[in-house]
Amino acid sequence: MRPIRIIPRLDIKGPNLVKGVHLEGLRVLGKPEDFAYRYYIDGADELICMDVVASLYGRNNLSDVVKRIAKKMFIPLTVGGGIRSVEDIRSTLRAGADKVAINTAAIKNPNLIKEGTRAFGSQCIVVSIETTRLSNGRYEVLVDSGRQETGVDVYEWARLVHELGAGEILVTSVDREGTGEGYDIELVAKIADLVPIPVIACGGAGKSEDIETLIKETNVSAVSAASIFHYDKITKDAASDKFEEGNIEFLKKYSQTENYRFKQIQPLSITDLKLQLKQTDRVRIRAIRAIGNFELMGRADEHSPNGSLGDKPFVVVVDYNCGNLFNIEHALKEIGANFEISDNPDAVRRADILILPGVGAFREGMRNLSEKDLLEPIKEHANAGKPLLGICLGMQLLMSEGEEFGLCKGLDLINGKVAKLHIPQEGTSFFKIPHVGWNQIGLPQSNPQSREGIRSDFWKDTILEGVPPVSLMYFVHSYIVKPDNPSCILAETEYGNNVFCSVIRSDNIYGCQFHPERSAALGLGIYRQFVFGIGGRILRHGNE
Repeated sequence: MRPIRIIPRLDIKGPNLVKGVHLEGLRVLGKPEDFAYRYYIDGADELICMDVVASLYGRNNLSDVVKRIAKKMFIPLTVGGGIRSVEDIRSTLRAGADKVAINTAAIKNPNLIKEGTRAFGSQCIVVSIETTRLSNGRYEVLVDSGRQETGVDVYEWARLVHELGAGEILVTSVDREGTGEGYDIELVAKIADLVPIPVIACGGAGKSEDIETLIKETNVSAVSAASIFHYDKITKDAASDKFEEGNIEFLKKYSQTENYRFKQIQPLSITDLKLQLKQTDRVRIRAIRAIGNFELMGRADEHSPNGSLGDKPFVVVVDYNCGNLFNIEHALKEIGANFEISDNPDAVRRADILILPGVGAFREGMRNLSEKDLLEPIKEHANAGKPLLGICLGMQLLMSEGEEFGLCKGLDLINGKVAKLHIPQEGTSFFKIPHVGWNQIGLPQSNPQSREGIRSDFWKDTILEGVPPVSLMYFVHSYIVKPDNPSCILAETEYGNNVFCSVIRSDNIYGCQFHPERSAALGLGIYRQFVFGIGGRILRHGNE
């Protein structure tokens, strides 16, 4: 079954959410963080946030908006606009983004794609391609939010950005953008067939049938849209708010008209769209989130049996410049953990619990840990029997060695290696690398302890206690761990005829290939169980 992601796109000018037609005539719709929260509750799989005038004005000022958006949700966020350097990528990730989208800077300096991939991994680098169809039928790449011609052929550019290491392509038809006339099927289909990496289609959705047609007639991996979702979320009081930039006449007109309808656009909720798409057996859609689960699961407060802050395990999140620390911090605050983010070896030694997050390349991660003198403190912590949780790259670094950009030694806390995820070509054209999106975790058939079938207690007293088998978590990776001992595999995931280890455990050491902090309520539950369940037991036993 083919996995599909539904991704609302937030175009931002200054502090405001805006929308235009053909990326022009921008009109204010409201506050982006308010729309982001509503989309999260409504079941969006990810969000895309683009500063649509950043390149035009030579600025990169989305950090504050990104932080406000990231605080309101626990799903992935891609951010673009004005990103011109590796340092811009790093600062955007640290502000709360999970991935960055680059367009103008990539055309001017294609090597930025390669540099970003080596520093942060291909899964973090999305190349945004804006294009228009010329009179001769050729598609030309545009930059500066569709304002500037480049003379670059869109298909040649798509092939090149893949070769340079990009992990995803976001393709926007400027001709269709904001019109509600439907996606450019010819354009999207050809790019999706041309490259083996995920392709996100954007521009033209006017009704749910447009999205269904796109999924049916192309190998697209995700669907992005703006107007069709935004117009279902505009509130009547939005026009009374003060906005610093943009044309608010649209909002005023909306607030004065009881049953306003938009030419060519049929406002649609993500919930309704997913219910329609679930009728086909061609796609797998993530289950729609219940608001109650989001609000209640994973939260610790003053009534928690964990007691006061001083009675809680002391958690240290290891900062080695390879992680989206904002989102880890956000998740730990949400569950009420006593934590510190630090690159100080002494802090690591004082920790009751360690979390080793990470996005990026294996070799870069090990080099950064070494340069910060963190290798030995992490090993001492693990060897002392204290809980350690690796997330994504952090999980991979727990292994003996990795092959990304050449063989490199890991922390060697769990015997095994990290290898590239390979997808058989025949019969699996829907499956792309990186593996990006929501996927199921299940009981491991390769672990001899679980081969007798589904056992209700297999995950008891682990970080997955309380997580139903076949639950959906959010993945973004190109490499997988292969432990020497199958008994270390706590959960497995299937993708493109591959079955790989998605959760690993060796005594006090755990690792998740997915991102719990971006996996909504169940992901928060994993953090809570690790900190207050696993960690709490360690603390209590230590005090006895």
